[in-house]
Amino acid sequence: MFAAKNSLLTSGASGYTVEFKLWAGGGGGTAAADGYGAGSGGFVAGTLFFNVSQVLKVVVGAGGSAGVSGRAGGGGGYCGVFLTSISHANALLIAGAGSSGARSGFPGVGGGGLIGKNGTGTNGFGGTQSAGGAAGGTTNVGTAGSALQGGAGALGPSGGAVYGGGPDGGGDNATGTPGSGGAGYYGGGGAGLTGPAPNFGGSGGGGSSYVGTATSTTNTVGNDGLLGAGGAAVNSGDAQYQANTGKGGNGGLSAGGVTAGGNGACVYRVNGGSWIVLSYTGADQTIIL
Repeated sequence: MFAAKNSLLTSGASGYTVEFKLWAGGGGGTAAADGYGAGSGGFVAGTLFFNVSQVLKVVVGAGGSAGVSGRAGGGGGYCGVFLTSISHANALLIAGAGSSGARSGFPGVGGGGLIGKNGTGTNGFGGTQSAGGAAGGTTNVGTAGSALQGGAGALGPSGGAVYGGGPDGGGDNATGTPGSGGAGYYGGGGAGLTGPAPNFGGSGGGGSSYVGTATSTTNTVGNDGLLGAGGAAVNSGDAQYQANTGKGGNGGLSAGGVTAGGNGACVYRVNGGSWIVLSYTGADQTIIL
């Protein structure tokens, strides 16, 4: 795909064999008594081979911000591994994040997969392997997703953008409350509105995942949100799963009220050694082989 990847080997060669498990952030829950839950983050696992020492960069994205004052939550941040520096062209593995929902019937969708899920209602669309998800709406249009970045729902702001490409939530608690897309290899688009108030819009699209040249890959799509509860984390039975990772945030309909999405996580080991956990820190992290 690009020249720097000539350090990657085929399976069975000597050097460094690195196994990865990535969980992306879940979307943030939507505020208000009729706020719906957000989608959980996607999961990606894969093995990469290197013939020389390398510096890898890792982004462990945050869960989407919780909505405020009747507004939608934000989209979740992706989890990704990059060669040398963080850029779309240098991506090696990425898990796509979950989207946020709206009010009155539109939960967020799970992130991940080679083609991200479309939202519901006046929805944003899922990211793909070649483009960000389109935005939804006619009278008020959300923001389209783009490389490594989810698109925000129309109107906004709400709880704020988060590390790892998770956009701010949409809505103004009067005209409508459209949700935002999850970040990913390409981010999902933000939802919009199609008519006069009250029009609660829809949910954002899920961010896409990326497995590149990795072998022994797993690519699991996150779970959609529910009436009030956020989508359950995927691969939570994995021995290296960290508590609350990747869960979709609860909406205001839930008994406990609105919550942010669960943060992502990156777990890896080199040449069959012990597993090492990289949790969310809000900053780029480095693996030196």
